[in-house]
Amino acid sequence: MSDIWSVVRWWDDWQLRILVLGSLGLQWFLLLAAPMRKYTIPRVIRTCIWLAYISSDALAIYALATLFNRHARGSNCGGVELSRALEVLWAPVLLIHLGGQQEMTGYEIEDNELWTRHTVTLVSQVAVALYAFCKSWRSSSDWKLLAAAVLLFVVGVLSFSEKPLALNRAKIKRLAAVSAWVQGTKKPSKWRKRVNQFFLFEESNCFTGMPTQSSGGGGEEGAGGKEQKPPVVALTEADKVLMVLSDMSLLAAAKDLVSRNKAGKVEDVLPPLPVAEKALPRWLRSAFAFIYTRATVVVTPLYLLYHLLVVPVLHMAALALFTASDKHPYRRADVKITYIVLCLTAALDVLAVFIRQLLYRFMSMTKVPALCETVPGYNLVDAALWEGDKSIGWIYKCARRMGFNCNGGCLSCRPQLGQLYKKVAQTVIADLVDAQDRDLASYRILDSNNWALSEELQGHCGEEIKESLRVSFDRSVLLWHMASDLCFRYIGDAALVDDGGRQEGEGGGGAEEKVQGVEAAAAAELGAEAAEGGGGGGAEEKVEGSGEEEEAEEYEEEEEEQKRRDPALRLHIKCTVAISNYMAHLLNFNPEMLLTGSRHHLISEAVEELKSSSLSKTKDELGQKDVNELIAGILDRAAAADGHGQGDTSQEVFHILEACKLAKELLEIRDPTARWMLMYRVWLGMLCYSASMCRGYLHAKSLGEGGEFLSFVWLVLSLKGAKSLADKLQMPPEASDTAKSNAPPPVT
Repeated sequence: MSDIWSVVRWWDDWQLRILVLGSLGLQWFLLLAAPMRKYTIPRVIRTCIWLAYISSDALAIYALATLFNRHARGSNCGGVELSRALEVLWAPVLLIHLGGQQEMTGYEIEDNELWTRHTVTLVSQVAVALYAFCKSWRSSSDWKLLAAAVLLFVVGVLSFSEKPLALNRAKIKRLAAVSAWVQGTKKPSKWRKRVNQFFLFEESNCFTGMPTQSSGGGGEEGAGGKEQKPPVVALTEADKVLMVLSDMSLLAAAKDLVSRNKAGKVEDVLPPLPVAEKALPRWLRSAFAFIYTRATVVVTPLYLLYHLLVVPVLHMAALALFTASDKHPYRRADVKITYIVLCLTAALDVLAVFIRQLLYRFMSMTKVPALCETVPGYNLVDAALWEGDKSIGWIYKCARRMGFNCNGGCLSCRPQLGQLYKKVAQTVIADLVDAQDRDLASYRILDSNNWALSEELQGHCGEEIKESLRVSFDRSVLLWHMASDLCFRYIGDAALVDDGGRQEGEGGGGAEEKVQGVEAAAAAELGAEAAEGGGGGGAEEKVEGSGEEEEAEEYEEEEEEQKRRDPALRLHIKCTVAISNYMAHLLNFNPEMLLTGSRHHLISEAVEELKSSSLSKTKDELGQKDVNELIAGILDRAAAADGHGQGDTSQEVFHILEACKLAKELLEIRDPTARWMLMYRVWLGMLCYSASMCRGYLHAKSLGEGGEFLSFVWLVLSLKGAKSLADKLQMPPEASDTAKSNAPPPVT
């Protein structure tokens, strides 16, 4: 029993010291870890940063409450011990910790709307700290300690006040506070951009990457009697990014400038976007800084004066006064901890900018992909295979329900996702060169206005392909994902996507499986069944079967040879598979970004259907033969159910049945180039349509969670002139669109 009381006494003596040191440790962790949020880091690390962020304020507030209770209780009992009086010097240090880090003002975009709550916290905690200090400080104490405490209180109150101010200025409603620039009445200051670049360091020029076009047309002065032209006001790409993230319409802003005679035409305000592959990720990271850091207050003169001059002087003066003061009446442990806290807090405030610079340079030299520079994926067939494993399937099922992507890099960084991003981004940008006023929803309508599918590719579209494009968007994504994956596994194209030579150099066993696969598909297509008896007829069937086998083998050899010689086909296969898995990832983990109203439960239904099919017999992977059996089994099962009038049986494979029909129709396209180009263009249409219909607020929100590749595509479309959701909602339809909608149907 005595041991327990000794532990209690020890904790009562060391509690406040541990809390103060813990608060200091969390601030240093946030300083070192916050810059990682601009990179694609594992979810476990991101969760640790979130825990440190929410714990830092709670720990500092609890330490202040402990300090208040201890010294309030001591004053009621006749006075605080002189040996403990040094503890009140930690109160202003805790206020500095409550101010947080410049690089991490808010963790989520909703935090910016809570600036009033942080203001109330500021007032209450400053009042608690001042009350505890005044009640506990003895008039007989050294005046040098009092002066040091006053200086630290100045730093603490001002640093704490920055947080609600930065949160208020980073609200999504004020994010596009470039109204003066949009109206053409004010130019953004270049020196402010340079200062922002220094305080919130980037490995590139961020917002200064693109030259700012000044207003005022050349040649107007000295023109004599010539009529002056309206000045050209071009919004910088940085301003456009902030506007579209705020759900503002670029087209509406451009037309307002024209109406104000600040620009001659809309094209002057929204010029064509130059090469954006390297610039767009920088603008996204800079937008992240404006939303989630203190970039909105960094450019103010008072902030610069305070952090460049006042903070270092006050910290050095406070540390010097404490060093010169009389410390004999106080406990030795408190003196040591005060030295540690004052020195490390001063280093935290003064050296934070340079430490962030080193961290950004270090991260830029690594292979860790930056914000929005990955293409994560979710494969539904693989998920069904994993969950069907009786030994560990329950782990994958629980992880999926909790929102963890088991193949998305939860525990480790995956540089290959960054390499895949480069290939997909380059291909997508090349196909979106001319996106001006493009109707991105026309990919679903097979006519001459379809921007994604040419007339030649539309000629390959059968009834199943047309029907799959007419269903709801979320179910269309699901069906095409399963069909694309089955086609990919069926013809053995996994070797093409794997950059290693191991799979590409597989032997003749794969060829036999391909021949068997073509035979099985042909048999399923013709509805042939294994017949018994009939000697002569059986001989004829064998001859025909051997002929089909030879033709199939020759076809497979020609297809494989074409793939080896055509690098463009290989690239489109990689991009098709990557976009397919990425859209399934959005449907499963971020359905609100895929499209408003997307149904997440479709993924769960499809997984259960796959697990209940013949797929459950496969343990590790799904090969070509398994795909044949799956497609034939599902189609035969549905046909048998329809033949016996058992509609409920076909409902058990509702999604996978349609996917198998779609995959079968795609596999019937003999030309592999046409087949995969059709699949790639359909997926490109889905990706661009999803990106254009997503709100800017959701893109801004996703930046705080690691970013999405969809945001990259969305910015490419917006800055290249394609109509965003805000443009469609704010602006009336064009005359040509109205004429099309009012046109009478064609006479047949």
